[in-house]
Amino acid sequence: MNETFTVEQLSKRFRETHETHNPDLSRIDEARVQQMWNAQHFFDTNMASIDRRAIRILKPGIWNHNEGPDFMHAEIEIDGKLQIGDVEIHVRSSEWYAHQHHLNSRYNRVILHTVFFNDDFNLRTRLQNGKRVPTLELLKWVAVDTGELYDNTKDTATTDGLCRITGKQLNIEILKGVFESLGRERFLEKTESMRLLRTRLNFEQLLYEGIMEALGYERNSKAMRELAQHVPFADLDQKSELEIQATLFGVAGLLPSQREKPLPPEAANDPDLTALEEQWRTSEYAKLPPRMTEARWSFTGRPFNHPVRRIAAMSQLIHRCQGSLMMYFLPICEKVATADTKRALQTIHTELRTHLMLEPTGYWDQHSNFGLKSTRTTALIGKDRAVDIIINKILPVAYIWAVEADSQQLQEAVLRLYGVGAKSTGNKIIRKIDEQIFTQTQQMRHLKPTAKTEQGIIRLYKNYCADQLCDLCPILEHDAVLPEED
Repeated sequence: MNETFTVEQLSKRFRETHETHNPDLSRIDEARVQQMWNAQHFFDTNMASIDRRAIRILKPGIWNHNEGPDFMHAEIEIDGKLQIGDVEIHVRSSEWYAHQHHLNSRYNRVILHTVFFNDDFNLRTRLQNGKRVPTLELLKWVAVDTGELYDNTKDTATTDGLCRITGKQLNIEILKGVFESLGRERFLEKTESMRLLRTRLNFEQLLYEGIMEALGYERNSKAMRELAQHVPFADLDQKSELEIQATLFGVAGLLPSQREKPLPPEAANDPDLTALEEQWRTSEYAKLPPRMTEARWSFTGRPFNHPVRRIAAMSQLIHRCQGSLMMYFLPICEKVATADTKRALQTIHTELRTHLMLEPTGYWDQHSNFGLKSTRTTALIGKDRAVDIIINKILPVAYIWAVEADSQQLQEAVLRLYGVGAKSTGNKIIRKIDEQIFTQTQQMRHLKPTAKTEQGIIRLYKNYCADQLCDLCPILEHDAVLPEED
């Protein structure tokens, strides 16, 4: 079958599948799920069990590292009633019965069965005494970066041992190949972790949450994703940019009228802000209980990276995409199928970047925050952030769609586009590997690094260096270190 298709054909072929994706959970172990529960890595403490009972976590309980339930003396409201007892954690809901907890009286104090993924048909979990307790599926509420679900370390991990490569002469071509191979592995790993969310999200919401998360940077990524979950993409379809802004700012708790420190009268009476506040007051979301407040957000860092400006950027992007983020980006990715040179690939990558690098309009043309005027005009989404969104959000989602659409050609096209992405300005992991491996005579720039190379560097650090798995180092395994001269 010829898979080369026009944008019109692609539009007809794109569809939202409602089939349940059965995720590969082989790399999510029970200890990881226990860590999520203990740290309360959820976008909201007000959740719902799989039988739709309201669950509000007051205290997750004391982590029990011995036999018996995983957390003891937890305090949880179930349908508004306070219950105190134990919580048992599993990766899959079926493991309750597989482990025969339903026959063990030690688990009769369990008030909530918490699982990462619900693979069972039992809406409530049966105890040994015959009682049934609700089951909570964390995958619906998890608030970690989807690309980090499989990572074994955090960026702050440190190594104490001396690297065997430091100061050695390197074969740059082989080293480049090693990093590109690791970069491909990281990309495919990231797509698989994002596919976990396909158990509950359609493609539009998956991409929407991903872009919002990326726009939040490190400090506000969870809050931005939380906002995207409170205001689903479907609720913003067919709305004006003013309506979208009012809804997102209002639910985020960031409108001037919602802030602790009021704006000066001359700033508060700006016609654009007056219209925004009025639009919020008449919206359906304004009638709901408040979900987020100003305290949820971080305002440190550069003013142009503040969350209000990022929300303004997302509002403009949603309005511009005319009802489908997927069809805003997917046809551009599809052009790779006929691109036969590196320059053609780079042109397509630039087109994707241009679609993201939005120029401010209206109020945001002259402001970096409510009431805070700017002396210069800066894009709502800059080049570096646009590249990050393309590499970590758009291309993985496009690849997942290609897999589910059974389009091998589009899968290969996405991977080719990933290979020409421009490098970033770097981060602490990349700088650490730079100091660890490269020298004055052999510098990282000699690799002519791309985004794919950098992703490979990050994978090297997280999967090998941070855990000091030097014997398994792919640089040594592939003989990228030149033998020393006698």
